[in-house]
Amino acid sequence: MQRLFFAAVLLISSFIASAQSRNPITTNSQITNVNVYYGYGAELTHRAKVNLQSGQQEITINNISALLIENTLQIGCPENVVLLNYRFNTKTETPTQIANPLIKKMEDSIKAFNKQINANAQESAVTAEMLDKTSKLVENYSTTPEKTINTTDIMKLIEYYNGKIQAYRTTIYSLKLKREEWQESVNEINQRIYDTRQKEKLPPAKTIGQLILQVMTKEETTADIGISYYTQNAGWVPTYDMRVKSIDNSFKLGYKASVSQTTGLDWKQVKLTLSTSNPNQGTTIPVLNPWNLQLYVPGVYKDMLRGRAANMQANTYNRAQSMKLEEVVVGYDTKKPMENDDQKFVDPTNISDYTTLNESQLFTSFDIDLPYDIPTDGRSYSVAIKEEKIAATYKHYAIPKLDKDAFLLAEISNWETLDLLPGEANVIMDNVYLGKSFIDPNTTMDTLNISLGRDKRIAVKRLLMKEYSKTKFIGANKTETFTYEITVKNNKKEAVNLLLKDQYPLSTIKEIEVKLEDSDGAEVNEELGSVNWKITLKPGESRKYRFSYKVSYPKDKKIANLR
Repeated sequence: MQRLFFAAVLLISSFIASAQSRNPITTNSQITNVNVYYGYGAELTHRAKVNLQSGQQEITINNISALLIENTLQIGCPENVVLLNYRFNTKTETPTQIANPLIKKMEDSIKAFNKQINANAQESAVTAEMLDKTSKLVENYSTTPEKTINTTDIMKLIEYYNGKIQAYRTTIYSLKLKREEWQESVNEINQRIYDTRQKEKLPPAKTIGQLILQVMTKEETTADIGISYYTQNAGWVPTYDMRVKSIDNSFKLGYKASVSQTTGLDWKQVKLTLSTSNPNQGTTIPVLNPWNLQLYVPGVYKDMLRGRAANMQANTYNRAQSMKLEEVVVGYDTKKPMENDDQKFVDPTNISDYTTLNESQLFTSFDIDLPYDIPTDGRSYSVAIKEEKIAATYKHYAIPKLDKDAFLLAEISNWETLDLLPGEANVIMDNVYLGKSFIDPNTTMDTLNISLGRDKRIAVKRLLMKEYSKTKFIGANKTETFTYEITVKNNKKEAVNLLLKDQYPLSTIKEIEVKLEDSDGAEVNEELGSVNWKITLKPGESRKYRFSYKVSYPKDKKIANLR
């Protein structure tokens, strides 16, 4: 009797577990953190809470990006929950009400066109393979001397296969034209569907991702499931605000990130981490293979075969999505208290206080302790990272040969500690926008030079002194002398430091000789052919500098770009 009782209990338990396994649970996940990579790429972290009963159950988790890289999926469950298996699925959600029945017909037409396009592409690929094999066969007969076939037979074979090659190319071209025609029809139908939905205010179809988990637990529990994965449909690039005050020459650098994403999910109240790492570059080190030289043996009919490789290149598609130029400042609710701190409010004047810098051996990341909203619309949203006061020295820079204006430069020492990346910078002086500059930290110089713009109050003029420039003929040679005068004037109320640069030509030809006759006290770089003057100009002060060079070359020759 006891055995029958225990058998009944086991049977009932098995039935209950089996019934529970047939009752799937559906829930939505929430994005909590996003690690955005420099350039493009992001790691999304989700959380999902589910109430589990004892036994085996199936969980469907929605609100997952359909554009994830599937092999990067990481799923974490509590210790008392066993993850048996999982799979990733995509689901297309269409509007429940379709006011216009023509939309269904247009969608069916697109499916029919797509079938034709796929069949066309397969036929084109097969033809291209036949073309490649035929071309290699012609090359083999043309360039291999061991063949026992005589020249007449080779010519007949080549003529035959050339006809085949021409036929294959014609077929591939015709297939391409037909495929493009069908694709244009698909694009037109898609546009008509879009216009119809817009007119009737119907939302577009949306593809979402799902995770289907098989889990098992011994007892009832509330499971907090963590999900993370990588997607290429997001990224950030740096932008800067350089603010200069002329009263005290203070320099502030505002570090911002231009973030965009098209993951298919709106990021709502998420914590952002901006990483300078770029996982798309790969981590495999390059390897040098032996470089073996071989003698080239030309084929009998090399001219006939020339250029064939160029004609047989396959078409490739560029899937990189460009960022739109428009920039929208991301808003955040300053009235909403931070998590786990009811008394803490965001002070927008001290945005740097909410950014934590983390440095590793290979990259730097900025953890921003503020919730941000970034829609999945591909637009660029500006995220403030930090603002720092920087010790900078200022100098002016002029190359009158290339530009008649002098430029104001900011020199920054110890710039390696700023964790800068290449990016555009807005130049703002005394709260006036002056234009854009570019910060390029990829330099080996100890000092980082940043152009702040043109200073019209420094006058620079460069003239060719004709009375000191002359031409002489000595034997078979011709000698020309060029003399230039540069005038600089400081029209500002304060003294300025100016680096004035010019150049003279260099010769790498034995018949041409170049000699710098006069540099007027300039620092001369003979390797670059440059002359540099470091000048301190008092208010209202004007100075003149002259330099001349001589070029000798055969009189029956001509030289371009002597001036």
